[in-house]
Amino acid sequence: MNTDWKYIANQMELETARNVKKAVAISSYHDTALQTMSLTTPGLIPLYDRYHPLHLTLVDEYSNLDSSGGAKQGDKVSVELMLASSKETLVDEWLVDILKFHKKGSAGYVAILPKGMAPFNSKGIDAKIAAYGTLAKNIGTEVALASVKADIITVHSNLLNARKLQTGAKTTTSNTSDMLDISRIEAMNMQYRNLGKILDDFFDTKEVMCPLLFDLVTLRINPQTVFTGNLIGANKKAVLAHTFKAGDTLQVKTTQASKLYLATTIGGIDSTAINVVGNLKTILNVDHFGVTDFTNHRFLTIVNDTVVTEKYVIILL
Repeated sequence: MNTDWKYIANQMELETARNVKKAVAISSYHDTALQTMSLTTPGLIPLYDRYHPLHLTLVDEYSNLDSSGGAKQGDKVSVELMLASSKETLVDEWLVDILKFHKKGSAGYVAILPKGMAPFNSKGIDAKIAAYGTLAKNIGTEVALASVKADIITVHSNLLNARKLQTGAKTTTSNTSDMLDISRIEAMNMQYRNLGKILDDFFDTKEVMCPLLFDLVTLRINPQTVFTGNLIGANKKAVLAHTFKAGDTLQVKTTQASKLYLATTIGGIDSTAINVVGNLKTILNVDHFGVTDFTNHRFLTIVNDTVVTEKYVIILL
């Protein structure tokens, strides 16, 4: 039986196959470390020069995915809001006009709304949209309801266009995701090749060089996302170590007023402080720590501003 030799398996690629955010994290670490250390170790310059473009592409594709996802969500919200507004118009205006000429339950009413309001309350978005088209068709050539029919046709057309945009956004997200995975694999493969070069060039000091150039902590473990604990009054505590990227968010809830810092050292406070109100669940953006190098600023510290022991829950979103 032939089996793969574990030493030729690219751990960077395997460990990020289902976690692109992890790939971006270890790529950011490696790219920044190469750039910084190449200033004093010129032998790393060729490795940085060949890796940096792949890193930029990975980050760019990851940002595109975020953007596409936001567009898709925005389009979904637009359709839902339009449906809600259309339903209000149907109930408050069009139905009132229809009832002026056709009493509820009459043959004329049943011809226009054979299933009553049920189609407009269905679970599916497309079924709800189709109901407006059916309503306009059922009104037919009735002169008294001509203006109502025209309004319904306009609304139906707008709903179809909004739905089309949403569907297009879904396709864009799928395509962007494919491109992102290609970028991830290319960056992780180059990082693996860099490892081989570093092992060869710095064999006698590999135990020192590898942890400096590769984010081994993030690579080796499945990152913890929920952190809880207690902190006595007027004290600080190191909560976690994590390589964030710009725009990442945290969910924080503490029982007392506190401050959070994203530091360069364990338990450090060398960043802008973010104030947290006690007993209030808050979403924080890491950009508000005022740092630009998330490779070095990766240690989250909490400071209890009161004299009372507090409990905290911090979640990486």
